[in-house]
Amino acid sequence: MKLFDAEAYFKTLAETNKLCVDQGFRFCTCSGLENLEEAIGQFRKVNNFFIFDDTTEGQEFKGAGGGYYHKRLFTVSLMRRYRLDDMEDRAKQLEICRQLFKQLVSRMIKDKEEAIKLAYLKTDNILYREYGRAMFSGCTGLYFIVECSEPENLCYNAEEWIK
Repeated sequence: MKLFDAEAYFKTLAETNKLCVDQGFRFCTCSGLENLEEAIGQFRKVNNFFIFDDTTEGQEFKGAGGGYYHKRLFTVSLMRRYRLDDMEDRAKQLEICRQLFKQLVSRMIKDKEEAIKLAYLKTDNILYREYGRAMFSGCTGLYFIVECSEPENLCYNAEEWIK
């Protein structure tokens, strides 16, 4: 079974959400939250970022029904530049990120209900955190974490082993 392609899914969301497109959010990837500043630094003329973290944390676990699952956590950051030392502008830009986040969550809920391939996307509890004032100079926003737990075949196969 092919695993859910979260990067392609979130890229599609970024490309098809009106607020995201109208506000000029640019989809890009980074490898870990510690590399966000590097991703932002690559785009000198871009003010808004939709960043998918291409690293993931995972877990193999046994579900309540006895089957095994492969759990992965995906992190997405929504960031906007604001005028330095202008806390009113910072609040305005952060509010746009909050609105976009809510729209993305509502779309994920809708997609999960309509698409079998998203049946294992956990939309009932999505963690998010807003960035503090000192996190990135001149940028504000938030990141959120989405869980996907897909069935995994962990049946032992003797043909995969020499002994």
